[in-house]
Amino acid sequence: MKLKIFTTSRQIRKWLEDKNNQILDKHYTLGEFLNKIIIVDGKKFIDKDLRKKYLFEAIKNVDVEKLGISKEFINFFEDSNFIFSFFNELFLERVDIEDVRHKDIYLDYEEHLTILKEILKNYKALLEKDDYINEFLIEEYRINEGLLKGIDEIELRLDGYLPKFHVEILKKLPNLKIYFDVDKFNKSLIEKSLGVAVKEDRSYVYDFKELKEIKKETKNPSIEVEYFSDRLKEVEFVFAKIKEFVESGIDPENIAVILPDESFSELLELFDEKENLNFAMGESFTKSSIYIKLKAIYDYLSGDEEAIKKFEDVKDDFEKMDLIEFIKKHSSNKELKVIDEELFKLKIFEKMFKNKKEFLYFILERLKDKTFDDVYSGKITCMGVLESRGMEFDGVIIVDFNEEYVPNVSDSDLFLNTFIRKMAKLPTRFDKENLQKHYYYQLINNSKRVAISYVQNEENSPSKFLYELNLTPQEHSSDNKYEYFNFSKEKELTEYNEKLDIEGFIIYPTTLKTLLECPKRFYFEKVLQITSPSEEEFFGNIFHDSMKKIDNEKQFNSAEEYYEELIKEIKSRITDKKLLFDFQVKWEDKLKEFCEEDFELRRGKISKPEKKVKFPYKGYKLACRVDRIDEDENEIVLIDYKTSTSAKKSEEYIYEFQTTFYYLWAKQNYPNKKIKTYIWDIATPEKFEGKIKIEKLDEVLENLPKEVKEAEDIEFEGGKRKAVDICKYCPYVEACGKDEL
Repeated sequence: MKLKIFTTSRQIRKWLEDKNNQILDKHYTLGEFLNKIIIVDGKKFIDKDLRKKYLFEAIKNVDVEKLGISKEFINFFEDSNFIFSFFNELFLERVDIEDVRHKDIYLDYEEHLTILKEILKNYKALLEKDDYINEFLIEEYRINEGLLKGIDEIELRLDGYLPKFHVEILKKLPNLKIYFDVDKFNKSLIEKSLGVAVKEDRSYVYDFKELKEIKKETKNPSIEVEYFSDRLKEVEFVFAKIKEFVESGIDPENIAVILPDESFSELLELFDEKENLNFAMGESFTKSSIYIKLKAIYDYLSGDEEAIKKFEDVKDDFEKMDLIEFIKKHSSNKELKVIDEELFKLKIFEKMFKNKKEFLYFILERLKDKTFDDVYSGKITCMGVLESRGMEFDGVIIVDFNEEYVPNVSDSDLFLNTFIRKMAKLPTRFDKENLQKHYYYQLINNSKRVAISYVQNEENSPSKFLYELNLTPQEHSSDNKYEYFNFSKEKELTEYNEKLDIEGFIIYPTTLKTLLECPKRFYFEKVLQITSPSEEEFFGNIFHDSMKKIDNEKQFNSAEEYYEELIKEIKSRITDKKLLFDFQVKWEDKLKEFCEEDFELRRGKISKPEKKVKFPYKGYKLACRVDRIDEDENEIVLIDYKTSTSAKKSEEYIYEFQTTFYYLWAKQNYPNKKIKTYIWDIATPEKFEGKIKIEKLDEVLENLPKEVKEAEDIEFEGGKRKAVDICKYCPYVEACGKDEL
């Protein structure tokens, strides 16, 4: 008999479809198999949530707040995932905390690693006391020979990455063959994991002795890409493409809708009037009546008196009854079907909690990831990309192919920066992103027809991965192509007929941009002086303030010194531990690259910090804020810092005049010097020269709006900005009556 190992349970269900009345090979998912195949004598593996209680005990005398983690039990319960993720990753890659400390040459994480090492020591001691073990504490184990009894051959279908510990286990198994596909995105990971040299766009079988290439059918899928101004239009796109695929002869059961952001399923549910869809992720148990009641009770016990309205009818029972019995009594049969087994397990843990409220929170955490799996029965499956691993469909529709979602790697498991990860031989963010790209690549190339959509507006841009796939969208938006639903209604708009007189106003680049895009907003903001709350951008503000200070006080002898001073200054301004962790994860590597290149830009020049400047031009008073000025005998360089991911795109915009203002001011004040302007996009990080648009500026100054009017579509070389996008995030939409656009 064979033992077959698949990546997901969905692969197993697909494999079982045509196996009626047959003697089946033994089969598991990879996760199930790895949990069963090893035995640690004298120990029992601890429950995934119970372990949090032990970890909470382990941190009692440790200053975990330096990690941005709360010592309050309720907050710690969620924060603890960060610690477990870190320990687990080190164990799976066979890396010790001390190994990481030796690679931390800048001592960026010295204090954090010391704390984590102490927590691990305490946690291990507490588990050993009760004969428990966590996977990442395994020292000795043996193979479960009983699981392999009667097995002649093991076939593993690999659709991901095997860490060192899992490879170590697999090497101990007899007659194992691993089947896998290789492309440019997973090639290095396969070579790192299995220790063999492979070629791109090949399929292989490997038994840890011999690597054989195997033939695989090439499908050459038909691929189309379209973009829209908002996600609701993508919903129309999905249903239109489903209809088109079915009419072309594709079986509905062989069509998949891939959701990089699974919350998109809620939009699809709303408009799936004919119930053609089924959702692999199911419906969240948090929407159930019993969960809503339990959450309301917890909120009430935490001080929210209004929450009592949601459970008044069962309040007496809650106060009198045992918590598990209370849940059983007030759950429907449908709800009990999902949680009955869980309630049995929970009863065992009840005595470990000091009060009913604490135990209730534990229960809510246990139940929040449960789902109703049989709610939708349509033939077309909607799933996340991880659920699609190893699956093949004739028709694939992928929505939200945006930079924000594709590839989507959680920051929570990326504690160390890329440099240290490389040195310690841990997977980097680049590795994890490439693994997700591999999943998409295989899904697309194993299909016959593929339709991809994304949102493009001021806040959203297509994933760069789209261009790595050599895919390009239509040259125009498809907003009006699919009219399945009516999402909006007519609304009477407020009218203003006043004349505009801008004499006396100081014109900044942002002021001019506002005036040209929407004279009405300029009128509200500058003439009527109706102020709107400004949005604080966490990192952007701190970065600007930090650069201003170090430019005012420091001169640097090396890029390393520059980086260290900047990091030190930024960290001194972040008091919230969570935000500090976010900064380290998202920005430290980028700032290292920034400092290395920017140090060369500064070399031989005197750097002056942020400066607000005013100057006359064409009868107007112009002004701007220069983030930094670098000067030597022959040249002056004016620099603008950006921390968004769309800086280069913004600079191309017809009404973006920031660096033009820089140039004009410098020309008046440094007439004998060569002038350069740069945009530093810290998020990329990338430096590029500013666009000097003097002729365009002269043109717009001669033709400034003379009366109040609403935003209109703006067309320019290289693009178009629609009025609806200008209005969408304007703080004055309600005053215009456009708050429902």
